Formats: sequence, C-alpha cells, structure tokens
Amino acid sequence: MKRIAEFSQQDCYFNLDTSKEYLNEVKSSSQARYSNFYMNLKRLNIKGRYLDVGCGPGIMTQKIARQHPDVEIIGNDNSVEMLKLARQELPDDLKVRIRFTEGDACNIDSIKELGKFDLIYSTFTLHHWDEAEVAIRNLYSILNNNGLLYIHDLKRVFWLYYIKSDSGFFKSIRASYRPNELKIMLNKIGITNFSIKAIFPFFMQSILIRK
Repeated sequence: MKRIAEFSQQDCYFNLDTSKEYLNEVKSSSQARYSNFYMNLKRLNIKGRYLDVGCGPGIMTQKIARQHPDVEIIGNDNSVEMLKLARQELPDDLKVRIRFTEGDACNIDSIKELGKFDLIYSTFTLHHWDEAEVAIRNLYSILNNNGLLYIHDLKRVFWLYYIKSDSGFFKSIRASYRPNELKIMLNKIGITNFSIKAIFPFFMQSILIRK
C-alpha cells in the first residue's frame, strides 16, 4: 500500500495546551514506548556530542543524559511551545549538559551552526518530515567521521489499511515508510553504510546510518 502524507495531528505540537497534554502522555508512556531504543543506545555506548532531533518536551533527552553521564546533548525541535516546556522541565543538575534550540532537520541553515555530532538520533519523527530525504541528508552532513545517525520510527504494514480507524496511531502508521522505500532513499542520497532492522512490535523499525 502507498504511503500517505502526514496528518494534521502534528499541528498540536505548536499549541501550548495540547503540547502540555503531549508532555503528560510522554511522561506516562516513556519507558514502554522507548525501552528498545534506550537499550540499544546504551549498548552502542557512544561518547561525545549528541543531537536529539524532534526532542519535543525533552523528557527523553533527560533520560538519555542520565543514562550517558559523560555526553553533551542538544535537543532540537521546530516547535517553540515544545521547547518552552522542555526548558521548564529541565532539572538544574542537567542544565550544564543539555540545551534546547529551535530548528528543522529539513532546513540545513537552521541546524548547521550547531556543529558536528558523534550521535544524532530521532524517534517517531521520520514519518512527520515533509522531505525525509532532505532531512536525512542534512543530518548526515553534520555527523562527525564514524558518527551515527539513529532513527527509531514506525513501519508501514499493509494489513493496517483494512482496519477502519482514523486514530492518530493508525494515521501515523500509514504515513510511515517501508524498509525498501528507505533503502531506495538512502541509496539515492549516496549513503551505503546503513542497516534497517525490524523491532518489536511488528510495526516498528530502527535505521542506523554510519558515516
């Protein structure tokens, strides 16, 4: 089945009240939703500078900073409201290692001044990007040599099209990419050192791109 364009639910990220609702949702579901990502990231044990793309209210940024006490993290998002919440929620003891900046992965001018990174990660944002190929190319360009771009996202599965639901979850699934589409995209960019892995549950996948 064909991928559909992303839906308007993303607009809620630019509204303060709905951003607060999203913050509460992330707080309650963080461990279950991201446990596989946290585990793999810890196993990779990457040192240096991290860039959290689409950091939202920064709850995950905090978790990763505590899991990796020797790294500096920049949380980047294109929603001013989300960044406002992220700064409000940031504990004093993490302010020396985390800072939040406004930017858009699809716009290289908004992120290139951040410098180079040893790890760039993004969770559940790939299917939101209007120009995923451009975003990946931009993020790849600000990786250090041997740096890693780690994308954790949904995977489109055909049978979900037959479930009659307009929930945000199903719309996100329908807006996500299949592994073969990602392979074509990465090859077009000129990226060859990558792996795409299906992860539990069946509608999830991780994309690891090494520079």
